[in-house]
Amino acid sequence: MVICIEVTERTKQQLDGLVEIGGYRDYTEAVSVAISNQLVLHRQVSKSGAVMLPGKAAHSIEPGAKRSIRRINLDDGHGIAPGVPALFSSRALDGKLSEASPLPDDVFVPGQRAPVDRWIFGQHNKLLPAKASCRALASLLNEPENGSQGVLLSKATAEIAEQAVRLGDYLRLLDKKFQLNRDDAYSTAFPYSGADSEDKARLRYASQFVAAMSKQGRLTGILVDLKLINNSRNKAPRILLTQAGWDFALLPNAVLDSRLHDTRPAKLNEDEQMVLLAHISRHVPVEDFAYRTILRAVSGGADSPEKLDAILKGHLSVRASKPFTDAFLTTQRSGAISRMADLGLVDRARDGIRVRYIVTNRGRLYLQERAAGVASE
Repeated sequence: MVICIEVTERTKQQLDGLVEIGGYRDYTEAVSVAISNQLVLHRQVSKSGAVMLPGKAAHSIEPGAKRSIRRINLDDGHGIAPGVPALFSSRALDGKLSEASPLPDDVFVPGQRAPVDRWIFGQHNKLLPAKASCRALASLLNEPENGSQGVLLSKATAEIAEQAVRLGDYLRLLDKKFQLNRDDAYSTAFPYSGADSEDKARLRYASQFVAAMSKQGRLTGILVDLKLINNSRNKAPRILLTQAGWDFALLPNAVLDSRLHDTRPAKLNEDEQMVLLAHISRHVPVEDFAYRTILRAVSGGADSPEKLDAILKGHLSVRASKPFTDAFLTTQRSGAISRMADLGLVDRARDGIRVRYIVTNRGRLYLQERAAGVASE
């Protein structure tokens, strides 16, 4: 459909700037996302009567004008936890659901050895952000304009990352309430408002915990790494949830869905953990191999970062011209351990600056079942 409109020279310049800084392909994509974002704002105003913009937007206020910001009540009356944006709520998923995408292609097969440098990137290290992004994608995919074609990658990253700032603010309050350290904090990896690096954090969340398109035209980020999303391969990049992504998105979550938190909620409940573990063991061979390798090493006595790194070094690919650094190995190990902790496979016991890894009962059971499964594959 072609729609012609007349704009001022200033608006044209602003549109040119939007295309440039937003990385949009053309005016069509930039305007489409802008209209979608404006619709989100109007819907929020109709529910709450006002929208509180991040502090970084204050430069748009006319000189000399008085700033009057009314903080909105983020509970929309439908059981959404106070402070959790509606985009991440299961209530937004009532009604028709979009079709699931096939799983992404994979060069590895179940049971195959995978070098540490091919493991999921270590900075993709938390699963609560992955849960939140799957929820948000499910909500966006239920909008009529997206349907079976998928949601525009540019729209998904912009809207989800912006709302993730509000979610990060709320999760920081929970961290303070329950006095959580970094290992246990809910807000780790989420952007939050008021930080000097807020813009960078928002972009980092978008690329790592929603999705990004590489120069080679390949979808990247933790969601596609875990095969929870796939690329619809349209001319303009669009993303869809796989069946595993839908299953994960639709399960209840105490942090995102509960109204009150008198006791400390689990980041992921047992059903969420088991759904992900079953999916990973069957369909994500690189992550499955990482889990099995670490569980065997820790069970064998490599229960410290130094001991574990010494073993994992033997699983790195050999690069004569440019060997992998110790820092890279540490990042890969730390990321895998963090994801395993979110799934209840390992615990971390800290004594000052020292940390010791402990294989849980679930971790031992996973290793036993996967050893039998790999033998039969």
